[in-house]
Amino acid sequence: GLVMSTKARPRERRATVMFRNVLMRAARGLRSEAAAETDAFANKLKFNFSIPTATLYDKSPVQMVILPGSSGVFGVLKDHVPTIAALKPGVVAVQEVEGDSELKQFFVSGGFAYVKPDSSLDIQAVEAVPLDELDVDEVKKGLASYTNAAASASDDVEKAEAEIGLEVYQAMAAALNVA
Repeated sequence: GLVMSTKARPRERRATVMFRNVLMRAARGLRSEAAAETDAFANKLKFNFSIPTATLYDKSPVQMVILPGSSGVFGVLKDHVPTIAALKPGVVAVQEVEGDSELKQFFVSGGFAYVKPDSSLDIQAVEAVPLDELDVDEVKKGLASYTNAAASASDDVEKAEAEIGLEVYQAMAAALNVA
């Protein structure tokens, strides 16, 4: 059989000690990263917001998010009760910093919000557009077009499609304060 020389053992011990030191440094690094994340979210909500083509917020610490729920508008702060809510067309408003009166606003055509027990909020929306990027004239045209389509629909499918478009354009008009 293979017999190790006594000279190889000190090298093995050094390798073991080096490996243990590397592991300890890595563990300290992971603990400090976890502590930094805990500090970042101390009084904040962990916010994730995505659409099929992009991620708008990814584990971002925010103060509050206001959502257009299907049962009404509601706000989510840290330690909100866990819930799942369908979103109707409307504005998602994000307060990133406490006391900041300027909210980042996005128009969503619908989606879902998941408030989790770990004070995180995930929003998945079909579409989301920064509110300031909506064109008032295009919203007025779309509103008129879908109003006419709903009034002149000849069957249930046309009527349902027109009513969905009308609901979205009415919500956009309301968000932009367009009469």
